[in-house]
Amino acid sequence: MLGVEYDRFTHTSDHFDTLINYCKILIEKGLAYCDDTEPEEMKRQREQRQESVNRNNSVEKNLKLWSDMLAGNEQGQKCCVRLKINMNSNNGCMRDPTIYRCKPEEHVRTGNKYKVYPTYDFACPIVDSIEEVTHALRTTEYHDRDEQYYWILDALGVRK
Repeated sequence: MLGVEYDRFTHTSDHFDTLINYCKILIEKGLAYCDDTEPEEMKRQREQRQESVNRNNSVEKNLKLWSDMLAGNEQGQKCCVRLKINMNSNNGCMRDPTIYRCKPEEHVRTGNKYKVYPTYDFACPIVDSIEEVTHALRTTEYHDRDEQYYWILDALGVRK
């Protein structure tokens, strides 16, 4: 209809190993943390701009919890990984967003290989960078997420 032709068809799951590695890098840099706060409490804290009690956990503790998440064990399944950005931002998307969750169900393409899955907001900037996307067509509902998109690229030092 628009005369646009694509170069290739890919899946985010093609890049799961890379995304997992980038998450670990953010944890090691102190830019992400594992959080076992209940989802409703996390939502309330984000709305009220309150930091999680887990926000300032040590890198070592976060790496241990990340390992638990990767294994999909009981402790890991209670956690998510959140970016450590700015809980006082007027942009709610910048208030320590979740970037990884445990999900014990089988994935349609990768089966049971992975126990953790990236959020759309985390995967998009990285996959776009890897695949050298020059123009991403997203609806206006994603406008507030642009700041987060570029924060992730800057934090990882990858191509914009």
